[in-house]
Amino acid sequence: MENTRLTRRVALAGGAALAFGAVAGTAHADSGPLARIEAAHDRRIGLYATNLRTGRRLAHRAGERFVMCSTFKTLAVAAVLRGDLVTPDRKVLDRRAHYPPSLVAGAGYAPRLQEWQDQGYAPTQAEICEVTLRDSDNAGANWLLQLIGGPTAITRLARCLGDETSNLTRWEPDLNAWQPGQLIDTTTPWSIGRTYAKLLVGDGLRTTERRRLVDWMLGNRTGDNTLRKGLPPGWRLASKTGTGDHGTRNDVGVAWTPSGDPVLISCLTSAAEPDADPLDPPLAEVADHCARVLG
Repeated sequence: MENTRLTRRVALAGGAALAFGAVAGTAHADSGPLARIEAAHDRRIGLYATNLRTGRRLAHRAGERFVMCSTFKTLAVAAVLRGDLVTPDRKVLDRRAHYPPSLVAGAGYAPRLQEWQDQGYAPTQAEICEVTLRDSDNAGANWLLQLIGGPTAITRLARCLGDETSNLTRWEPDLNAWQPGQLIDTTTPWSIGRTYAKLLVGDGLRTTERRRLVDWMLGNRTGDNTLRKGLPPGWRLASKTGTGDHGTRNDVGVAWTPSGDPVLISCLTSAAEPDADPLDPPLAEVADHCARVLG
């Protein structure tokens, strides 16, 4: 019930909030504090954040490209919720998924689908959507990509939502490999942030599907030490993380203040060294700054 009340408040804010997409270039440059966080952690940090009620915004490297990594999974689940399927099926979420062992073996990271496979359990498509978001299960993501027509379906959905930058070409886990200057499988903080806002608080999904997506993302189990850790007590966050080469660590989502204001935070990070370890603290510090300025 609490989540339903939350998403109702979000819906009221969404229509006016998405006007930010047309004026992204006027976002307040926030280079000072973000540059200090970059220097402290030796990371490149891209940020686009906005209070979707007040319109106040922060930006730092918001137009630079970063590899999407698992942030694409929100779009994959959204495509299923929208019914953007290779084979139309209005009851798709209730269907049982009978996936082959090769799906799990080739995914690189598949904690929940591996568990179900070991148990001989056939999950529903809705359960696969949930663990793809909450646990970032790669096998679940690849299964959903098969349902919607492959990685290029993510690009199509992005374009449908007005995002001309975000694109996906490869499957898990190959899509996480990235080199500076690469265009495939990349996005920008502004582009992916705008797309998430349309899905989580805007008109990218019907009301019932939007509420379901928000509920799943509120239960994210891979982001306790990233954006969520930096938010004040009483804030709630529906987000999706991502990790890849060059120390990439991403977290994108919508946070709600205790009074119900929705605050979009799209934060993408990377390092210069190909084998650098991903770091959570920079994202937590960015979230703390966003909460103080935008909350």
